[in-house]
Amino acid sequence: MSGINKQRIDDYFKEPFSATEENYLSKAFLEESNIEELKEILKEQWDNVLTEHKDADHLDHIIHKINYQINSSEDKPVKPIALRVINWYARIAALLLIPLLVYTGIVTHRQYAKSVAAEGWAEMRAPLGARIKFNLPDGSFGWLNSGSTIKYSLNFNQRREVSLNGQAFFVVKHEDDNKFVVKTSYLDVEVKGTCFDIAAYDDEKQIDVTLERGVIVLKSDHFCSPIEMKPDEQISYNIAKQAITKINVHAQYFSAWKEGKLMLRNASLEELAKQLSRWYNIDVKIQNSQQADFQYRATFEDENLNEVLRLLKISAPLDFKIEERVKQADGSFSRQKVLLIVK
Repeated sequence: MSGINKQRIDDYFKEPFSATEENYLSKAFLEESNIEELKEILKEQWDNVLTEHKDADHLDHIIHKINYQINSSEDKPVKPIALRVINWYARIAALLLIPLLVYTGIVTHRQYAKSVAAEGWAEMRAPLGARIKFNLPDGSFGWLNSGSTIKYSLNFNQRREVSLNGQAFFVVKHEDDNKFVVKTSYLDVEVKGTCFDIAAYDDEKQIDVTLERGVIVLKSDHFCSPIEMKPDEQISYNIAKQAITKINVHAQYFSAWKEGKLMLRNASLEELAKQLSRWYNIDVKIQNSQQADFQYRATFEDENLNEVLRLLKISAPLDFKIEERVKQADGSFSRQKVLLIVK
């Protein structure tokens, strides 16, 4: 084979390819006179792969080997006899190593592309201290509360499943033959079309599900049987005790956070601290918590932290102290810290 038809090699890297291109590529790599030209062509192909798939970390070991072969231009001084032996082995390596690496790279690249198509997923996250609205590919939508994350497969329309860590309010589009599932660490919520709120932070001891409209079913390996919910019902699942509590509520109260309202309904001191921490992206500590035997009821809308703390102090036997933020070595400031003091 005299010379390389670069276009035919380029065509091989683009699917679909024919057996003719594959046969041509095999013969090209067996011709020693083509090695230098092949190095340049393969370097260009790998540069294209790096540009198109910057996150393909699992190809690094292959890329480094090829780049080493191509870019090594400085040779260390060696004795003439050793040099002849090295050159002899290098010629053999060029014939054996490069085809192996190229074919391995091609296969790995194609498997990676198929894997992304089959197993790829999208993620949406609400930063601490913020709330965001999200839209799903099937027309369903909702809101994510502070510090919450949802993930879903890129083939979502075929299998409507999302994974949740945190709190979210869902407005689910009805599809007769395609149920919608919200998966958490300890239970799943199955639904066809409805509105509901679910709080399921991975670092908390309880999961709360509140139904506003429609019908949903809760399922878990920890349940004896699935649990069906009706509007204005709330189910709380205590993870440690594996205990389930169902109560009737005004569901709108528990989704008011998506409208910028911080609502406390018979909240304990620990619940208050947790809500303030997420809502304002601060660290909250409690002093004399053993003295707190009362519950908090309040609604705050678009209030800053200082105003909320002032109002709590007026309405409850509670004081507070805001610690000064400290400038750190990298120039940033430490997270705001608040101490709640039970009187």
